[in-house]
Amino acid sequence: MISDIRKEQRGHRGEGGNIYSFDPLESAQWLAIIHQPEEIAYAPVHDLLRKITVPAGWLIAGTLVAAILAGRFYRRQAEATRRIEREVSFNEKILANMPIGIALVDPETRRFLHVNDAFAQMALQIGQLPSGTDIEVVTYDQIKIVSPSIIDHVLATGTPYQLIEEPFRDRTGATRFCNVNLLRLIDSRQNIQGVLYLVEEKTRDMTLRNELLSANAAKDQFLALLSHELRNPLSPVIAMVAALETHVADSDEVRQALDVIRRNVELEARLIDDLLDITRIAKGKLKLSLEPVSVHSVLQRALEICREEISQKSLEVELTLNAHDHFVQGDPARLQQVFWNLIKNSVKFTDEGGRISLATSNPQPGQIGIDVSDTGIGIEADKLPRIFNAFEQGQSSITRKFGGLGLGLAISKAMVLAHGGTIAGSSPGPNQGTKFTVRLSTIAEPAMVDGESPTNGAQPVLAPIPGRPPHLLVVDDHEDTCTGLKMILERRGYDITVAYTADQAVEKARREKFDLLISDIGLPDRSGYELMQEMRSRGVPGIALSGFGMESDVNRARAAGFSEHLTKPINFERLEEVIQQLLSNNAQKL
Repeated sequence: MISDIRKEQRGHRGEGGNIYSFDPLESAQWLAIIHQPEEIAYAPVHDLLRKITVPAGWLIAGTLVAAILAGRFYRRQAEATRRIEREVSFNEKILANMPIGIALVDPETRRFLHVNDAFAQMALQIGQLPSGTDIEVVTYDQIKIVSPSIIDHVLATGTPYQLIEEPFRDRTGATRFCNVNLLRLIDSRQNIQGVLYLVEEKTRDMTLRNELLSANAAKDQFLALLSHELRNPLSPVIAMVAALETHVADSDEVRQALDVIRRNVELEARLIDDLLDITRIAKGKLKLSLEPVSVHSVLQRALEICREEISQKSLEVELTLNAHDHFVQGDPARLQQVFWNLIKNSVKFTDEGGRISLATSNPQPGQIGIDVSDTGIGIEADKLPRIFNAFEQGQSSITRKFGGLGLGLAISKAMVLAHGGTIAGSSPGPNQGTKFTVRLSTIAEPAMVDGESPTNGAQPVLAPIPGRPPHLLVVDDHEDTCTGLKMILERRGYDITVAYTADQAVEKARREKFDLLISDIGLPDRSGYELMQEMRSRGVPGIALSGFGMESDVNRARAAGFSEHLTKPINFERLEEVIQQLLSNNAQKL
């Protein structure tokens, strides 16, 4: 070891658990050697390490945590920056490509801070902005879409401003419709940022709506004209059937043939009425003439109408009138139509020898329930929710087998709802019958007049007009209708003169005195309304007899001076009743 020390001259050496430190002494040419045990020699180092280990560990851990958090923060910052850039780019693309014109008005400079392409185009087309002018350098009072005072008002008060489908003239002179909205924008510190200007083109929507309205009006006009044209040929058929019936009273075979003709003509008239009714319902123009009416009486009359069809199929009918309170505030004709539809459905869909049950009850105070059930073909469960839809008959095979338009139940439901009631259908399944239930609110039974309820179905008996036969003027451009009416009314004791135009009628009215006018509406030279206005000045009452049966037609006829409006094909019993009523009223006035 000494030899190695002499060679190295300076340094440290560990050996035998000791530390030898050596260094030459230059002045004496000696080597100084100091030895210490390792524990003593390294004690200061160990003490220092013990003192700095814990702080160093915390420092390293803190640095590591800080580095991790800083990395996450910077990643989030980078992601947020990229997201904002994407959102700004996305918003700019949306604004640039939106069909709605969008602009932001600066409250200080009165200029547009931001404008998309749609607004720039609208400013050119309807805002009277000169071509080639940069919209970003003009002020909002130079864009003639809304008045500058309105924008100032929105800025001052914060009240939004709106125009709906406002017409504007574009550069070509065409009319364009736009929705305009102005909104004041404020930031979180309630500082006014400007006015958001929104302009939406609505010309296409307006055009489509007008086209739909025109198409709907054309459809209604078509239905009215169709009903008129279909009804006109029916009236002379009914008239001739009535005339023939008086000559073949002893011929069962001919009478049966006439019954077939009458029944099918009435069926066609019913189909026409259904089409008109469904049109009235769709337009919300179904009107009711409400009065106290006995449901029992209406139900019995509806059943009587179907009596012949019931007999032909040998159906058993059970009528159970258990309701103690059976008066309602209703339209007798419309309620009769509801029950007639329900009974007719049962007759139609029940095989020969089947059974139909009609029953009334008071399920709760102030309510009457009417149940119409049968043993017919029934209804499948998945078809039940659709049975009250117009033109719905469950399946095409039913339409082919039983015919019809599928309007009866839809019309019945609308009429029941118009009376404030409800109607529902149920069926256990195919070939297990069907049940329809109507619920209506009841009223107290009205007082009796001359021993009869005012709604018991009795018709007033009118005394005949004494003296000469009443002189009636019948006007219709359909010659067969005139011929049929003349034959029927002359057999009933009236003196009839016919005319085929309004001018012919006026000319004959100048030469002869008439007690009553019966006129069609659609005359070739002018309308029956105009004719009635002229005849009314002569003191002649009138009955409008027309194939036009819409509510508007009835109202217009009454406004023109007609005392009554009857729809073709003619119900001669009803016509006779109205004639007698008007002649009687006229005689009392004289």
